Amino acid sequence: MFGNWKWAAQLAAAAGLLVVVLAAGWWAVSPRIELQRLRADTAERDLAKADELIQVQARVLEGQQQEMGRIAEIGRGLELLRQQVDRNANDQSQAFEELKQNDQTIRQYLSEHVPVELGVLYARPATTDPAAYRSESAVQPGAVPAAGAQTAGGE
Repeated sequence: MFGNWKWAAQLAAAAGLLVVVLAAGWWAVSPRIELQRLRADTAERDLAKADELIQVQARVLEGQQQEMGRIAEIGRGLELLRQQVDRNANDQSQAFEELKQNDQTIRQYLSEHVPVELGVLYARPATTDPAAYRSESAVQPGAVPAAGAQTAGGE
């Protein structure tokens, strides 16, 4: 019986030694485990902040792309307006050239003598007779009732 106790004592001593070694190992390793846990927590918080920052940057970029689209649309509108202004300026330039040619033609025509047949066709005493040109008005005084006078209808 004593041999079994010896074996049990050796087993208990080995188990005790094992417990002491494991406790010492745990005591030596536990700060490192805690440090790694803290590092993991910090890394998760940093990752969450980075993800949030990426989402903010994505929204900013999306807004910038929308603004760039609006600016491109405004640029296209301005280009269309510039083309319209160029067309209008070209049309106006052509109209001015036509007016200049027309003025030149009229100036040339007016520098010549008026044909007699045309002058007689439009002749009127008010334009051909100096006395008729300076005559009094053809409107008779009293043709229009004076202001405030009663009319025949009593209005």
